[in-house]
Amino acid sequence: MSRTSPWRATLAATALASALTTALAAAPAPRLSLPEAGASGQRAIDLLGDRLPEVAAWHKRSPEALREMLLRDPLMRLDRQGRVYVVDELEHPLPPAPEVGPQSAPGVLTAPLADTFKLHSRPGAKRTIYLDFNGAVLTNTAWNNGGGPITAQPFDADGNVNTNFSDMELERIQYIWQRVAEDYAPFDVDVTTEEPSPDKLTRSSMADEVYGTTALITNTAGVYNCSCGGVAYVGVFDAVGDFYKPALVFWNMLGSGNEKYVAEATSHEVGHNLGLSHDGYSGGGYYPGHGSGDTGWAPIMGVGYYQPVVQWSIGEYNTANNHEDDIVVMGNNGAPLRPDDHGNKAGKATALATTPNGSNINLTGSGVIERRKDKDVFKFTAGAGAGSITVSPDSRSANLDVFVKLTDAAGTVVAKAKPPTTLGATLSFNLPAAGTYYVTVDGVGVYDPATDGYSDYGSLGQYRVTGTVRAP
Repeated sequence: MSRTSPWRATLAATALASALTTALAAAPAPRLSLPEAGASGQRAIDLLGDRLPEVAAWHKRSPEALREMLLRDPLMRLDRQGRVYVVDELEHPLPPAPEVGPQSAPGVLTAPLADTFKLHSRPGAKRTIYLDFNGAVLTNTAWNNGGGPITAQPFDADGNVNTNFSDMELERIQYIWQRVAEDYAPFDVDVTTEEPSPDKLTRSSMADEVYGTTALITNTAGVYNCSCGGVAYVGVFDAVGDFYKPALVFWNMLGSGNEKYVAEATSHEVGHNLGLSHDGYSGGGYYPGHGSGDTGWAPIMGVGYYQPVVQWSIGEYNTANNHEDDIVVMGNNGAPLRPDDHGNKAGKATALATTPNGSNINLTGSGVIERRKDKDVFKFTAGAGAGSITVSPDSRSANLDVFVKLTDAAGTVVAKAKPPTTLGATLSFNLPAAGTYYVTVDGVGVYDPATDGYSDYGSLGQYRVTGTVRAP
């Protein structure tokens, strides 16, 4: 499968003028020409001077919030126009694969290898996150810095960058996509590997409701000189034009294309495009997480390379220096939560699909916990006798920690489960009588979010319900 697909070359000419004149959706672009690029901290604040409130409004922040962000996070920098971008320097060398998570374990492909570049998490959504593994020629973007075209190499995990993608690389791309799609599953956004038409990504005006961003997964060579996992502008997802896009993710700095590392960096850089700053702590710029085992936790906007559960955050961990509400910030920058897919009470329950299995029936269903207070309720009719129900979160990189409860028509609890050391949950039970029963799925936390666990804030994502009960 070919690696060559220039990055939306057809839209460069049409988007450039719009991008230069109305680059941001939050406020009219200030006319700034700072004497230097790359300033951070107090130096950045001094350069802005009395223009800081104007630039803060451009970034959808109060002057105090922008000042605080620049002071606490040296990775936040200003370009000459006063636009904030992030250089995500690696604080420590990454350990080689296999990494935390199941990259070396058997996986389940979403599609045949031939369809690797046709993956969509939410077809038809107005907002799009395009994962571009094919390489690109960047022209007339902020990354060009007024210079000529930049040729960005395609993703390469086997050392043969000039050949077609190997089966191993196609599998890796599918798994990276699965992980990023899970991070953005609560949002009304389509995460795709299929190159969208320009109108799906480029916001033509403030009235245009169809737009998105690209995460270009490439090599640093000839693109950006840094020891970093990626670079991105902050709060440009809903900007008019494409001047401050794409976000760049550098596979060669991430375990030579390690699945988890690349996926975590991609969600992180797109998070910056959606207005998020870093989750740091007293020991460094990125919080590396805490806990152990299957429920070891880290924030997406910290560093998610070392823990299996990586979620959006509101800074509940010890010595957190950023308490912004990730989900609210992303919503304000163009990524709304998706509509609720299932009712939250028995009267609005969704019937589980049934398949005969001898004297039993098999139950199946699926859904997304897309907000903190969401509960999804399903129903089924069964006969008296033994049964079991399992609720499984995403198989590759779950953000959802499941609580499941079974009740009868009167609301009496028959069984419930929340294992403390696993994310999924299984109920085994004996139904006392034939009738209609209800399954409630909820996202929950575990342990203490300050030290060794997490709350239900970021316990959001996809799940599947399977079960077997007696036929009615």
